[in-house]
Amino acid sequence: MKYLNVFLLAIFSWTIISGQTSQNKTVVYDDIDRFWKAYDMILETADTSLHKEILETEFINQGTPGLFAIIEKKGYTVQEYVDAIREYPSFWNSIRGNTLRTSDFAEQIDIEIGKFRKWYPDAKPAHIYFTIGVLRTGGTAHEGHVLIGSELALADSTAVTQDIQPDWLRQNHEVYLQSNPIDDVILLNVHEYVHTQQSDYGYDLLSQCIYEGVAEFVSVLSYGGTSASPAVKYAVDNKDQVRRRFESEMFSPHWNNWLYNSSNNEFQLRDMGYGVGYSICQAYFDNAPDKSYAIKTMIELDYKDTTSIESFAAASGYFSSPMSELKNVYESNSPQVLGIAEFKNGSTTVEPSITNITLRFSRPMSDQFMNHKLGPLGREYLLPIKGATWSEDKRSLTYSVLLEPNKRYQIVVDNEFRALDGPVIDRYLIDFTTANH
Repeated sequence: MKYLNVFLLAIFSWTIISGQTSQNKTVVYDDIDRFWKAYDMILETADTSLHKEILETEFINQGTPGLFAIIEKKGYTVQEYVDAIREYPSFWNSIRGNTLRTSDFAEQIDIEIGKFRKWYPDAKPAHIYFTIGVLRTGGTAHEGHVLIGSELALADSTAVTQDIQPDWLRQNHEVYLQSNPIDDVILLNVHEYVHTQQSDYGYDLLSQCIYEGVAEFVSVLSYGGTSASPAVKYAVDNKDQVRRRFESEMFSPHWNNWLYNSSNNEFQLRDMGYGVGYSICQAYFDNAPDKSYAIKTMIELDYKDTTSIESFAAASGYFSSPMSELKNVYESNSPQVLGIAEFKNGSTTVEPSITNITLRFSRPMSDQFMNHKLGPLGREYLLPIKGATWSEDKRSLTYSVLLEPNKRYQIVVDNEFRALDGPVIDRYLIDFTTANH
């Protein structure tokens, strides 16, 4: 509650003090100088118990609405900021100069937003906030505004990452920073600005890829040139391969094989869904007789409406077969839980001495994704699982359990479980009762 009160007070104060200056600009970057003032004060203060107070007083409490929005969107905490400042000194020192160049980009961003508005005259106004986060986003849109994490978006290949931990996080950032993101910061801003005009996120992989593809395609069209995403070029150059793989998974409720992921996948590129979404939009645009209306249609799609999304996808002509056929194939390929090896699910006489319960699947499964939920009877009846091991052929999963006599157990095998090529299972309730010994 204390933090919420500080949040509301800061928003109110910022509006009164800066409402006639920064609020009237499209691009706002007031947070940058405040962050570095707090940063210097923290490094100069030996008493670490004061570091959070310094950050709150000098940076967060005086922050722009954009700072509070990025904190909310990414779940940043004051402690997370302070830890990053203390633990990543080489990184912060290496990107400081670039973050102070924000004003150099403001005029060009305004020009590019004006070009976008020519394609889409109905665009709603939105502010672009260059702020500082904790290395979890270079740019995003939230509640109608663009939020730029300048510590990433304005960095380049000279950024020093040796302090960043754990290793996987450092490696992901090294790949990203080698692409010199500062060179594409204007295009990034137009992309995120397009997002401020769209409805909410999609409901499945196809809809979310179109959501991202629209922002990428429209921003590149407006800005000119080519996309900065390597996934876009790869998806064009390898259309059949990418499309075939995407079609096997496109109706999945999960998109982490294709979006907001790492390069640890069969294409060795992150965010391949951007490339697919871009290709769908390019195909739709090329087929449309009225190009301006095509852009309007893309931006105003209801990304949670199955009919709208699948009609748009079909009209693009990108896919190898009609949507209905592709959906039928997807559903027919969805893996099934065939049952439990040791006893029949639903049994009321299971031996309590059993220490393993083996689920059998109709298809080889990915061992990277699984999740479970409570059964209908709640936590009191939750099956106690000590561990789980996949078989070599990935067609069965063995749980190590510790059972008691005369007790009912439940657990839901949820739809994070998926086949190797993406289709997910229907939820499966394990439900049984042990014998009374």
